[in-house]
Amino acid sequence: MASSNGETYMLPRTIQESQRLDAQHEYMRQMVYGHLVHPSVPVHQLHAVADVATGTGRWLRQLAEDPALPRPVSDQKPTFIGFDISDQQFPPPKELPPHLAFETHDMVKPFPTEHHEKFDLVNVRLVSYAIKSSDLDQVVRNVVQLLRPGGHLQWQEADASDSWAHPETPAASSCVDYVVAEKIDRGLLPSIAGPLVKTILSVPVIVPDGQQNIVSWSKDLMRLVHLETVSTFNHTSTAVEVGKKAATMSAATALLKARLHRKSTEAQGSLESDPRVGKLKEEVKAMKATLEAIERGEENSTWDFDITWIVARKAIVQDTSKGWMTVRRPSP
Repeated sequence: MASSNGETYMLPRTIQESQRLDAQHEYMRQMVYGHLVHPSVPVHQLHAVADVATGTGRWLRQLAEDPALPRPVSDQKPTFIGFDISDQQFPPPKELPPHLAFETHDMVKPFPTEHHEKFDLVNVRLVSYAIKSSDLDQVVRNVVQLLRPGGHLQWQEADASDSWAHPETPAASSCVDYVVAEKIDRGLLPSIAGPLVKTILSVPVIVPDGQQNIVSWSKDLMRLVHLETVSTFNHTSTAVEVGKKAATMSAATALLKARLHRKSTEAQGSLESDPRVGKLKEEVKAMKATLEAIERGEENSTWDFDITWIVARKAIVQDTSKGWMTVRRPSP
């Protein structure tokens, strides 16, 4: 994933975490009815795709194999590119086809100009555990800068605050409370969906006299195409229903361990005379008890969570004298 420094992202980059991310990807794909890309995006017109905060690159690699995509030119530069602040979870280069590549980049910083306005689709997922609230506006602007005019942005998020258990038990509520508290301590948004949508739709575009934005007829750079909350609750897929607790608990325990590690280190490094030590030790003890109860299978609640699915399209600014219908909606 991406962050502005080494401490913001809450999760490790181990083999076990890579395996968890890949399993999480497959589960999320089931949640959104098997779609890698929302049906509103014309897949057959995707010549270049960027995956920001790509992690293991599982999403990008699967999309690159979609037979509906235009055939890549064998001698061209890579047009499917995964970006991440760390290369520790990238697949080996020898496993990649010529049109697929991975690059290290911190999404808080502007992308190299060679990538500006080059992509038909930019995909972002689950970065609420990596983006500081103070960086959200800049991240959105950097990501949107990758899109060519008329290109699509797809963004999916699921926060700890978007999950719930029934019945609500002390262990369940404590788990969510600890993760939310850790996000706040790290300067992250406790819930990113609302601020994210507002930020995407607030980026302006310059429309000179005699020209118009034919995507939305406004001075907004991005037009909202699709906004949906997809929930595990009463989902039509049996696989989603059966796997939702495992999916929730695997993410929750990974995030809880991150807070437990940080708080334990903080307690060990503090002087006994520090008035915070007693409270820190109590929190560490309580977190250990919650984590152990979950790992022993004593948390028997039914868990559900929501995914926010956002699709937006970038402005196309052109002279008012030009025809716009076929530019805005190209023929299949």
